[in-house]
Amino acid sequence: ISVTCIQFNPVDDRYFISGSLDEKVRIWSIPGREIVDWNDLHEMVTAACYTPDGQRALVGSHKGSCHIYDTSDNKLLQKKQIDLQNKKRKSNQKKITGFQFLPGSSSKVLITSADSRIRVVDGFELVHKFKGIKFCALELIHIRLFLFKV
Repeated sequence: ISVTCIQFNPVDDRYFISGSLDEKVRIWSIPGREIVDWNDLHEMVTAACYTPDGQRALVGSHKGSCHIYDTSDNKLLQKKQIDLQNKKRKSNQKKITGFQFLPGSSSKVLITSADSRIRVVDGFELVHKFKGIKFCALELIHIRLFLFKV
């Protein structure tokens, strides 16, 4: 089983989350040396992270889906799926590649994908999409300005 992503729980480092090519996302207990909960995504897991408050987790797949789980009590309870698909054209490069939360926020997050897009999500809603292969410092400044205005 190939593990594709891991992250410590930011408020309780006795636990961490992992995703793998066997299509499962897992929460592990380090002191117990065991899996405390898992969920079958039915898609290869390519990205996973906790929200900064440790109460939720975002999980992305190779098909481009983004799932939000409640992780309080170190259980994986699916809350919502966010549709991030490109409506205009079907891309073969749908894979979610990463998540980055806005410092100090547990709701505003950047989501990167293999289709050369960066999506800004607030809560459960897609609020903006940056697209294109060319990425420069000016675009990074634009993203920061956009995030702090949202």
